[in-house]
Amino acid sequence: MLSFLKQYVVKKTEDAQAGFLKLIVEFDPESASEAEIGELDEILTKLTRQMVGAKAAWDKEQQEAEAINKAYTLRVGAAERLQAQMDAAEGDQKTLIETSLGKLVAELEKMVPEVEREEAEAKEAKFYYDELNTAVKTASERLKTARSRLTEAKRRMDMAQIRAERAKEQEERAKVLSGIKKQADTMGTAFDAMSARAQELEMQAQVHQEKAKLLAQSKEEEDPLIAQALKDAAGTPPPQSLGDRLAALKKK
Repeated sequence: MLSFLKQYVVKKTEDAQAGFLKLIVEFDPESASEAEIGELDEILTKLTRQMVGAKAAWDKEQQEAEAINKAYTLRVGAAERLQAQMDAAEGDQKTLIETSLGKLVAELEKMVPEVEREEAEAKEAKFYYDELNTAVKTASERLKTARSRLTEAKRRMDMAQIRAERAKEQEERAKVLSGIKKQADTMGTAFDAMSARAQELEMQAQVHQEKAKLLAQSKEEEDPLIAQALKDAAGTPPPQSLGDRLAALKKK
């Protein structure tokens, strides 16, 4: 039993140190990826199962060690009683007690290796359990830290994504507003150009109208009698002849 348990404990411990424990020691919770965290979680599950099994084995070995120690202590007490009885007895009674005491002492001598073996097995079982318990605690702490870091990193990434989307939306709105403003500016420029052109055309029309008035003769002005009558009605004296003009000069 002792040889088997030793081989079992040693092999399990070596496997753990070579595999699980090595990974736990090398695991960096500050930079662990989601895949690495998942791997550590699986390892933690396996270690926990082994720890539970190791605890059960330790409890069993401890109970066996306590039981054989109790039996050994009981027999030592009985041997001491027989020793006292033998010292007080005489003759055949003393010989009889001595024979019984010899049997008991021989039995105790055989029990010594068994007691030592059971105690050693209990210590080894406890050592293996303690190793796994420490590994489980270490893995748990590292796993919690890594998950917390990963959750925080995801939260920051989500917030950054939200901010990026909002910034993009703001940019799109700014582009739309800029396009509308540009269209409004273009429309205003076109309106100003159209207004200026309209004013220019109106001025040209007015010039042509005035020019047409100056160049055109009315029907009344084409008839000399009507023209003179219009002048007389307006109080404009008729043109004087040369004789009239000379007579006017003589009066002076």
